Amino acid sequence: MKQPIKLFIADDHQMFIDGIKALLEDTPDIEIIGEANNGKKVLEKLETLDPDIILMDIGMPELNGIEATIMISAKYPAIKVIALTAYDDNNRVIKMLKAGVKGYVLKNLSREELLQAIRAVAGGGVHYSSQVAVNTMQNIADKNVSLAAKLTEREIEIIKLIVKSMTNKKIAEMLCISELTVNTHRKNAMRKLEINNTAGLVKFAMDYLLTDH
Repeated sequence: MKQPIKLFIADDHQMFIDGIKALLEDTPDIEIIGEANNGKKVLEKLETLDPDIILMDIGMPELNGIEATIMISAKYPAIKVIALTAYDDNNRVIKMLKAGVKGYVLKNLSREELLQAIRAVAGGGVHYSSQVAVNTMQNIADKNVSLAAKLTEREIEIIKLIVKSMTNKKIAEMLCISELTVNTHRKNAMRKLEINNTAGLVKFAMDYLLTDH
């Protein structure tokens, strides 16, 4: 028989923890093995507990959910964290994504979506509330389009040639400029786009310069 998913709940409101436990009490493939009301206690309990998934609130005292997730991701990489919070602003969402969460759902979710999120993440996938996904992806897209607008025509021209795997020398010959000038344009474009390698530059070009944005 398949082992149940071991779940840990971290939230500073006991009534919310009790509500989650009540929602999941008749779910045979999920076992709640622990709870805590702040990030510091989560880390203390992980010394003796080995959950598969942690449902992590963000706004907790002593050590908040973002800080706790960063520490858990570093010390216990096998443990998957799902943010379960009332916050849907892009700033917190992006911070939690960078901290290493595999899911981000809002507290007004249904029992069905909570189960879907837990099972998806336990199976190696990810799950984000549709509202969070749409808002965050739109924010990232808007930022990238805004960054692209900062590029000069020459920088865009050179990036498109880089995507075609052309060397600085070949680009310089084609555009009748020096290799040093090509390299300068490349570096300026990467700085403006906040990208630090050619692979990132190519991906950006494929997403935002070689499409109909």
